[in-house]
Amino acid sequence: MRSALKDILLVLAAAVTLGTTTARAGDSAADAIAKAEGDLAAAVSAGAVWRLVDKSSGSSAVGIDKLLKTAKKKLEDGDGSEALRIASRVSWAAQAGITQATAQKDAVPFY
Repeated sequence: MRSALKDILLVLAAAVTLGTTTARAGDSAADAIAKAEGDLAAAVSAGAVWRLVDKSSGSSAVGIDKLLKTAKKKLEDGDGSEALRIASRVSWAAQAGITQATAQKDAVPFY
């Protein structure tokens, strides 16, 4: 009897933990998407929008603005972990594009 009660409590604890983890993943995905939107806006204003190949877009390169739309769609569909992954890539690409544009701002040909 005691063993069965412990098993039930263990299963309930695991279910609560998984439910809480999923909710946190959704929140962090929404935060990552909001951050990616800001990073994308900064990249657009710097003229440094990259294109990426991502498994969510198939085998062709797409603009990070389209990847951000894909992340939003994944979040709406309940796939928070995939939305988080894509939004993180968008943020990274936007920041890397800005860094590249800044570094090459004064670039001149070298002969």
